[in-house]
Amino acid sequence: MSTESLALGMFLRARRNVCQPEDHGILRDERRRVPGLKRDEVARLAGISAEYYLRLEQGRSTRPSDQVLYALARALRLDHESRQYLFRLASGDVRSPRVASEEASARAARILRPWTHAPAYVTDSNRDIIASNPFATVFGNGGLTVGANVAEYLFTDRMKSTLDDEWEGMTRGTLAGLRRDAEPFSPRLNEIVNQLSSDPVFTRLWARYEVSGTEDARVNMLMEVGPPQLDVQNYAVRSLPGPLLPVLSPLPDSIAARIFSQLAENLGRQFTDELVTADRTDRES
Repeated sequence: MSTESLALGMFLRARRNVCQPEDHGILRDERRRVPGLKRDEVARLAGISAEYYLRLEQGRSTRPSDQVLYALARALRLDHESRQYLFRLASGDVRSPRVASEEASARAARILRPWTHAPAYVTDSNRDIIASNPFATVFGNGGLTVGANVAEYLFTDRMKSTLDDEWEGMTRGTLAGLRRDAEPFSPRLNEIVNQLSSDPVFTRLWARYEVSGTEDARVNMLMEVGPPQLDVQNYAVRSLPGPLLPVLSPLPDSIAARIFSQLAENLGRQFTDELVTADRTDRES
């Protein structure tokens, strides 16, 4: 069995367990023991033999044809992004994405450094932060600084209490993006999963094998000064291999806007002082 075929089988099995029989017009009786669809039900819905589908789930088959993959996607009701991921696994494209070089990370950090109006940072495919501006470091209380991991940060007690009712939705989108972008069997992804597996919510969400769901969000954060509303937008970084550039921005005329304005003023003044000091040092040397 190859790594690629095992990854495909894990995905099919997880998505089969999520599908509800009622959604396919299948009556659920009291003797039913599986949480979702049975293997033979998926096979019948996809128009393939139950034996062939079993081999796919067990990683004992060669690459399915596009026709079979499309049929499985319909049977499992995969959306566009999940269907793309299915084809990616079937093609064997589960290799680790290229890692951003130190030079590329340093360049991103230099670009973000003078950006004092909003928290911004860059993550790699494992959601490890490889560049971060001072605003993100201050606002995230150290959780959005270089070397931190966004998924692990979301599972801290601080983030669970701060995001409150919106925590699970935002976390679910982040985990879906992590699953979609990371190499399924990479040591780093395995390390993150092991780190978080003691949390039952992580275990439940990760077992769903979701790979679609926006990481953009509008969140209300619970803080002493009130519930600031923030927009979280994620942008692709075309010059880097696979990273995201998340930016947090407040709604106009909101509590968050006033907080951001004060932080931006302080950070801008600090950045200007650093430039003046650096210029003086250069002229004296």
